[in-house]
Parts: sequence; C-alpha cells; structure tokens
Amino acid sequence: MNGEASSSSAAELKIHFIIVGGGIAGLSAALALTRVGHRVTLLEKGDSKSNRGPGGLHLAPNGTKVLFHWGLKDSLKAAGLTSHPLLFSQYHTGQLLGIQLWDDELLRETRGEFLLMTHGNLCEILHDAAVSQGAEIRYNAKVVDIEPEDGAVKLASGEILQADIIIGADGERGLCRRLVLGREERIEPSGLGLFDLQFGSQTATQEMAQEEKRLLEKVQGNPVYVAMGNSAGATGYPIHQGREIAFHFFFRAEFPLDGGWDDPPTAKPELLRRLPAEMDPNLYHCAHGAQQVTRVALNKYEELDDWVHESGRLLVIGQAAHPIPHCGIQVASVAIEDAAVLGKLYHHLTIPEQAQDFLYAFQDLRKQRCAEALDGEVSMITFITTPDGPEQDARNANMRAKYRAGKNVLEGDTSDGGEGEQWVQIRTIFGYDCEDEADNWWVQWGLLRARANSDGQNRQSQMGVFSWSDMTVLSVDESTS
Repeated sequence: MNGEASSSSAAELKIHFIIVGGGIAGLSAALALTRVGHRVTLLEKGDSKSNRGPGGLHLAPNGTKVLFHWGLKDSLKAAGLTSHPLLFSQYHTGQLLGIQLWDDELLRETRGEFLLMTHGNLCEILHDAAVSQGAEIRYNAKVVDIEPEDGAVKLASGEILQADIIIGADGERGLCRRLVLGREERIEPSGLGLFDLQFGSQTATQEMAQEEKRLLEKVQGNPVYVAMGNSAGATGYPIHQGREIAFHFFFRAEFPLDGGWDDPPTAKPELLRRLPAEMDPNLYHCAHGAQQVTRVALNKYEELDDWVHESGRLLVIGQAAHPIPHCGIQVASVAIEDAAVLGKLYHHLTIPEQAQDFLYAFQDLRKQRCAEALDGEVSMITFITTPDGPEQDARNANMRAKYRAGKNVLEGDTSDGGEGEQWVQIRTIFGYDCEDEADNWWVQWGLLRARANSDGQNRQSQMGVFSWSDMTVLSVDESTS
C-alpha cells in the first residue's frame, strides 16, 4: 500500500459480506469493507483476466480523491496519466473549436486529479489492495441463485455460501438487480450507441489538422479529444503511458439492446458502416486503423424505487443500482463513491440492528447524488452529439469566440461573468466528497439511532439473538436436507 493512508480503524462488530461481481464497484467495495475490519468474499464469474477489459476509462477527481485517501495514489499515478486539457473540434470538418483546462484551482478544490487509464489497470490496483487487506476474491465463481432472506448464494458448481449481507455489484443486467426489482426489467433503447476502440498513438495524429498539431505542441498534460458533430461525437485520450489511444464513437441512432464489454471485439464493420460520408479525415483514419472495436449498448433502464431487497440483506451498488452511460466521465468514480460510503457506514457497526439500517442509509445518501451524476453524463453526450441546426451553430460560434479570446470554452459568457452550464455541472460533481457526506450522516442521524437502539446492556448478550450465520460452505445435499 502507498499514498496518504493505507488502513482505517476496525468496526467494533465485524460481519461477513458476500459481494457478487468483480468489476470496479465490487472490488472497490471489497477494499472499503475490509479496510474497516469486515470479512469479505467476492465472487466473480470470469477469470482474473477476462473481467479486466482493455478499454480506456476516465477517473475523475471525485473518485481519485477517495483512492488517494485509501493509500493508492502512487499505484494510480504509475498506471495512469494525469490529464489537464480538453480539446474540442468539429466532427465533420476537424475544425478546432477551443480548449478547456482542468485548472490547478479546480484540482485543489477537489483534492483529486483527472486520470486516464484502462479498466484493467484500475481493476488490478483495486484487486491487489483488497487482497492485501484480507479480502477473499474467487474467480470462475458464477452465481446462479440467491436466497436473500437466508443470505445464501449458490454457485454453478453447486456450492452454497452464506453471509450476513450480500452486495450486488453484478451490473445492470445482473441477477441482483432483478431480485431487487422483483421481476424482469423493461429496458428501452436510448437512441444512442457507443463503439469502444483502441489504436496506436501514431495513428491518432497521422491525419490531424495542422492547427491541432500546433496546439498539441504547446499544450501539455495528456489532452482528451472531444469531436462534436451532427448527431455524432467522439472522445479520445491516451492510455498505456501514451503508447495507445482509447477512442469512443457516439451516434444518435437506433441500436440493438444487446452489446457489452465482454463481447468479442468484432464490431469494426458495423462502426465503419455507421460513419457519415462527411467527417474529419483524422477521425475517419482512426476508425479504419482501430485494432479492435466493441459495440456497447447505451439503454434506458428503469429507476429502482429501492436498492435494498425486501429481506433487508441484499443491496445493489454501482451499475446494478444506477446504470450510467458507459465511457462517460463518472462511471468508475461513482462506483468508487458507492464503496467509500459503504465503508464509512459499516465502520460504525456496533450492534446487529445497524447492519440493516446502514443499507437504507446508503440508499438515502446515494440516490440523489447518483441521479445528478447520470443527468450530467447524459447532458454531456447530448452536448457533443447535437444535431445540425441553429443550436449547434450557436454552440460552435460561442466556443470559437471564447477560444479566439483566449478563454476556456466552457466558461460563461462575459455578460454575466459566470460559467457555462456544462462546466458548473462538472465542477459540482468533481468537488463532491462522498466520505464527508457519510460522516455528516453519522453525526446527524447515525449516532442518535445507535443510542436509541442500545439499552446500555452488555452487547455480548444482545449478540445472542443475532441469527445471521458466519460464512458456511455446504454441499448440495447438506443444503437441502
């Protein structure tokens, strides 16, 4: 472990958690809960490599501040690249629209950094940190059934595990979300599609306009490219220490409901068919030069009324609770926030009654925050894929004027001296501190509830009525006898 702080004081009452899903949300939760002394078994259906995708991701300051606090700053900085500028261009012409900097003042306010890395980079760091804290992580452990009332999880092998609390981190299509919802979900197309691809860095600049090349010579700090066009957009940024570029192509169009990260990267022909006839030659070159392309569905999912199963022993987090469009800025960071809040709450566990209370406290703390993050991500995709027309023309003209004046292009107009709507959303989301919010909840509400639940008697006598078992491994015959 490295960085600011590698551990946290242990909870007075320690319980056992089973986490279903070994992506960023599941691994972060495993780390957060073991840091405060709880026993964690994480179950991941894939092997230790297949669930760590090659695709790139943004790790925003609200996420990095948490991981820095957990002692992972050195590991993250070694694996990722710190990014400062956003370069905006027109999708169809390649014309430069302007630049926006993550300025030093913003980063000081957020106490984090904007990092660029791959999904696999982050999963590896979280895995190693969670294991070092004592988490048991089992791969090739496919969950086929869950009995939330009993805290029981059945694997494809027939093995049955039991725990006090089950955390569902198995994504928007996972079993845990369906159990909490109580039925099959009604999933609708969003009218947006995404293609994820990677290619060598030299490919990214081969057909770049001279104006952009000159700007790149001046601008340092691993820029993120944002191309905005007629119902289409693209973002790109360096990964693997700058040797490769991760690129995401967005389209406003009808797409099938299927398509995910674990699909074979065979969608390049479909991407090429969807490219418009008129587009930036550099974007065209990047799409044709991509080595692997995956289409990922961007669907509309139902908003869950509750994230806690009626049994009070199963909670969904991450994409299983609040699906956010993939390849947005906040997908990874919001999942890390979820984990951090869980760790903060269960750090205070002293009596059995709190175990269920904290699940509902988590929901109360996270629902509005995650809804705001979702709105911000959808707003940004909408912003960069605005169709041709007066709205797009006004946006582009406004950005060009600010760029010529030497201003950040997402700043507000000089008439009001403020910031643009997009930038206000970004600053607000980046500046959020989920651990502070959890601490505030404990001071304002949690302590009062704990005192109300405790009658001052010896807690060991209260533990006698706590029937949730420690983790048990049974054979199929034993479990049904």
